[in-house]
Amino acid sequence: MQNSQSQVSLLKWMLEDLRNETIKGVSHLTKEQLLQDPIPGEAPIGAYLMHLGEVDLHWLEVISGVKQSEELKKRSYSDVWYDPSGEPAPPKEPLELNEYLETIKITRSHFLDYISTLSDSDLEEIITFKGITKDFKFSKKWIIYHIIEHEAHHRGQMFMLIRKAGWNKK
Repeated sequence: MQNSQSQVSLLKWMLEDLRNETIKGVSHLTKEQLLQDPIPGEAPIGAYLMHLGEVDLHWLEVISGVKQSEELKKRSYSDVWYDPSGEPAPPKEPLELNEYLETIKITRSHFLDYISTLSDSDLEEIITFKGITKDFKFSKKWIIYHIIEHEAHHRGQMFMLIRKAGWNKK
């Protein structure tokens, strides 16, 4: 590993490892389990999975300044399933597990492709994110850290909900 790429390489490894562990923990679920609420009042595991994809796309747009594919946003149910800004619009029929996994694999690969273009010094670049009422400033490194922390948080939620629903691996 080149010294100039050490932080970038570590962050990429963290993102890949985290996603692999998330996928391992949900890969035994049926398509019906992925669409139903694991316990009353909680979002389906499938909503959490697609939320990971929508977050990858959102932060990739912020960090890179490049608009992401509307088709991929639609495929990941961006802003219509988990915590929608408007009317919720989850899938009407259960999706196969592979549809969830392929979608979040693609969104993560796009994010990793972008990170691969960065040097360690690029991680310190400050990005301005325009919020609804004010602007926020984040370093690229913080954005990547936030994605890691965000997925780890939701992975814990999903795994706890899977256990509470009695959907543990047999």
